[in-house]
Amino acid sequence: MLKSTVFSIILYVLIIVSANGAFLPEDNSTDFGLKYGESITGIPPSQPKIDGKLDDWKHAVWVAFDSEKELLRGKGAWKGEDDLTMTWSTMYDDKNFYFAAAVRDDLFTPAAIPADAWKGDTIFLYIDWEKLGAGTPACKPNFARINNKAHITDYSAVKNANLPNSDIAIVPTPELGKGGMIYEVAMPFEWLTKENIEEGSEVGFTPGYEEGTDNLENKADIVFMCWNGLNPDDSANLGTLMFEGSLAVNAAGKLAVTWGQLKGAIH
Repeated sequence: MLKSTVFSIILYVLIIVSANGAFLPEDNSTDFGLKYGESITGIPPSQPKIDGKLDDWKHAVWVAFDSEKELLRGKGAWKGEDDLTMTWSTMYDDKNFYFAAAVRDDLFTPAAIPADAWKGDTIFLYIDWEKLGAGTPACKPNFARINNKAHITDYSAVKNANLPNSDIAIVPTPELGKGGMIYEVAMPFEWLTKENIEEGSEVGFTPGYEEGTDNLENKADIVFMCWNGLNPDDSANLGTLMFEGSLAVNAAGKLAVTWGQLKGAIH
């Protein structure tokens, strides 16, 4: 595994700039030799401010769910990228696990109450910290904006009452469509897992985005997007998230070497 004392992950992120100058991400995962179903999480230059702005995430590795390949449900109902896409990323430090997503959506349909978060537009994280590759993922936090307030709900097998005290922002973002949202979350490792997560760790991981069900007459039209369009409640279907070193760009803001080249140099 890549060690931070020898290498850092040197990233140049392709971006789109909205009318107000805000950073909005594009998928850059293939720039680093990553296979489909793989992503990298790295240590940011400084602790991100959880405010629904992604300027702190310019160095991160981003993955997009934007094709029929990611549809677990909603085949035939999904109308393309302007209907629903999710571009997501993760980062970490010695205390926290961070998640962010830019969701392009033509219509945002929230649940009525936090207890029924899954009935509205929402994001689940499915995490197999032990990378067992079997059974139901032990960790399953949920992020939802309900009554104009961001909520974290713990749907894990062993629920942790502290998890909702994590820091979260979910902010409407018109540049991402009428129902577009930016999600940004910080969750302490001590609340998420008993595993010792550090550089070199690999875990089973996928986010899943579900469109709201309350406003749909035909439940077959529900769209759910995740890696490979396979049921993420089965750990065997999760992707791989690799914990690596510092995220940085060089002084000129150029991509000095790809992750694939770095990986090839040490194998």
